Amino acid sequence: MDENAFHDWLITCFGKEQGDAVWQQISQLPDSIREQLLSQDPSTLPNPAEVQQLMNAFTVGGLNTVNEMQQTMQDGPINIKLAKSLALQRANADGSRTTVSAEEGAAVRKAMSEANLWLDSACEFAPPSGDPQALTRAGWVEGTLDAWAKFAAPIAASMGDALASVISERLGDSFNGEIAGMFAGPVPIPIPEGMKDPAQLIKLLGNTSFAMQLGHAAGVLSREVHGGFDQGIALLSNPAGALIAQNVEEYATSLNSNVEDSFGNISEEETAADAKTDKADADASAGEQHSAMDAQTEALFNEIVQPDPIPQDEVMTFLALREAAHARLFSAVPWLMPRFEALIGKYARGISIDLDAMEEQLRDAESLDPDSISNAVNLTKVGIPDTPEQREAMASIESLLALVEGWVDCVVWRAGMAHLPHIEQLTEMARRERATGGPAERTFESLLGLELRPKRMREAADLWSMITAADGLEARDAKWTHPDMLPSLDGGANGTAPNSQHPTDPPSGGNDWDAELSKLLGEEDS
Repeated sequence: MDENAFHDWLITCFGKEQGDAVWQQISQLPDSIREQLLSQDPSTLPNPAEVQQLMNAFTVGGLNTVNEMQQTMQDGPINIKLAKSLALQRANADGSRTTVSAEEGAAVRKAMSEANLWLDSACEFAPPSGDPQALTRAGWVEGTLDAWAKFAAPIAASMGDALASVISERLGDSFNGEIAGMFAGPVPIPIPEGMKDPAQLIKLLGNTSFAMQLGHAAGVLSREVHGGFDQGIALLSNPAGALIAQNVEEYATSLNSNVEDSFGNISEEETAADAKTDKADADASAGEQHSAMDAQTEALFNEIVQPDPIPQDEVMTFLALREAAHARLFSAVPWLMPRFEALIGKYARGISIDLDAMEEQLRDAESLDPDSISNAVNLTKVGIPDTPEQREAMASIESLLALVEGWVDCVVWRAGMAHLPHIEQLTEMARRERATGGPAERTFESLLGLELRPKRMREAADLWSMITAADGLEARDAKWTHPDMLPSLDGGANGTAPNSQHPTDPPSGGNDWDAELSKLLGEEDS
């Protein structure tokens, strides 16, 4: 790489003064190191805009001075300001809308109003106080990140303590009790007075790295979620819920695109098969008749089988029904969210850190490589899974999540079946998405160490439908009065298996989706 090009890149990233200062440091490095640095491919250098965004995030995150760093560590095991800054950068990138238009706001309010009107006849719970919101992606980040950080805090604290333990007990002697400097690549960075204790510095790096992963995951998730209850728990401070207008619009478009692509592939396969048959047919006139018949058959097939495009307003109303149903449940059942918090906390307390695995992740810690620190906070690499406490807590979380989502499925179906022509397709898609999760949710799993996904949602929906048919809405919803009154997924309500189904409830038995979903989740078919 040309030296001038690298010098220009530094100035672009850090500005004239700081860029020249870094260049002077590089010029004083040994020739072998400098030559190695300049021999790399220029295309591997980070985008200057991304470097500037990261530096701005660190500034917002309170990492400019020693006093700010010490205050950040005192504020908790996660640098929430840094996480939020990074999440907002991601949420606002690549065409994200920074405001909700009047038209979008009116559409969300109309959908939520209709949803609450229909839910009045499908459940006993009243709508919560306040008005539902129409949010941007950034608004969702602002409204939910504190809740995510609250869930992650016990785990982050354990990880930070383990990181400090590895450094102080296993690597501390190599520093002689004090760190004089660190390396971010080949550029030496002096460590200021007050931050030279290895354990303190590692805690800060762990705090920062955890925040960076949390912020990245929240930013990506903000582009996937539809409302405030997509993870099955209450994350927003507004009890009435919300919809992310842009995400709902893009979700409706993607649903119809997937349908068109699926049938387009079928048509292409049929066309290829027809062409092969026509070529083998020696009689030209018979071939023409065959093609004409195939065209008629395809048209009839598409007319009967191919689903109509789902209107965007129907998709929004369906998602509004789910959001409003969740909001009613969490508002009417005061013990529900504290129960989730207690179970997640119990799971976090049961996590043990494999110090040997962490030491392996930190094997280059003598240079305090931030990449090593980042890898070390990934619970999938250093957490010890399946302790008795975790298994017990995980079983309770999965069961409670399934009962919540199953109840929502049940009441949404009853509320919307007379109004939404495509409710069956929309319900099935929602179930599959909740059960499988996406890339961002898997990122959260590496931070929290657990899946916030119900694995028996379909069974729970059938159970709630059976209870509704047998006992009525009032008796069904009264089971949320106390945790001990909830039905058991292992034996159904009062020990009875959910073997009956009301004629107005969604079909679930004998469905190919069931086998596919069970296979996907690695579960036995129940």
